[in-house]
Formats: sequence, C-alpha cells, structure tokens
Amino acid sequence: MNYDTIDNHLAAAGSIERAAMPLGLYVAWCANLGLLSQTFADQHHALVMRVRYREVKGSELLVAGCGGELSPEHLNPAGRAFTESYYPRYLQDFRATFSGDIYQLEDNWHNYDEIAAVITRAYMGPASGRRSGASAGSEEKRWWQVWR
Repeated sequence: MNYDTIDNHLAAAGSIERAAMPLGLYVAWCANLGLLSQTFADQHHALVMRVRYREVKGSELLVAGCGGELSPEHLNPAGRAFTESYYPRYLQDFRATFSGDIYQLEDNWHNYDEIAAVITRAYMGPASGRRSGASAGSEEKRWWQVWR
C-alpha cells in the first residue's frame, strides 16, 4: 500500500519534476518533524540531513530515497498515524494554499514554508492560546509562536 506516488500526478503535471513536487514537500515536512522511520532515516541519512539543511529538496528525497512513492515503511508510527488521517485531505489543503495549477508551482523552500505551516497546524491541532480574532491594535501571533 502506498499513500501516494509520483505516478498519480504525472498525467496532470506533465513531467516527473512537477509530479514529484507536492508529495516531495510533504516528505520534506516528515523529515523535518522526525516522522520518518528509523530504518529509512538510517539508510538515507546523508540525504535526509541534506533536506533538513535545505541543501536538497524534498522531491529529491522522494525520488532518490523513496523511489517516487510514500509508503508506510518510510514513516515511523507517529508519521503513519498522522499520514493515514491527514494525507487524504493534503492535496485539498495544498490547492487552497496555492491557488491555481499546483503543478506550475516552484519547488522551493519558500513554498515549503507555506505548506509546512498548514500541515503543522493539522498535526499539532488547535493551539490553546490562539485568539479567535485580533483586537484592534494587537499584534497577531505567527503559527510557530503560538506553541512556545
């Protein structure tokens, strides 16, 4: 069983590079949050570290490390539990975050930061300190500041 594969996106994307981008951003997020399986992380240690240091993109980890597919064996128990519950709506969140043709989006760390915030909110759940609306003159907290 695979959660997703480049093949599922190839027809709409038109190229392997563009087809790998949405799933690659998700795999990079898993690497950064320590949700990859220990076996996978050990086998691809250098590549995982290069993703964490932003020297290579998640799409490169997806292709070189995962063979173009995300499967349960790539993830640890927490990663599998989250992916099984969240991944079915990931592309919907992806489209909502980046309106337009998602396969025309640049595969870069700026776009990773945008979707990582969305995935992290889904992973962490609602923050208890989050205000429903900002008061006049008050400064809105960024997503990463809420969990400090």
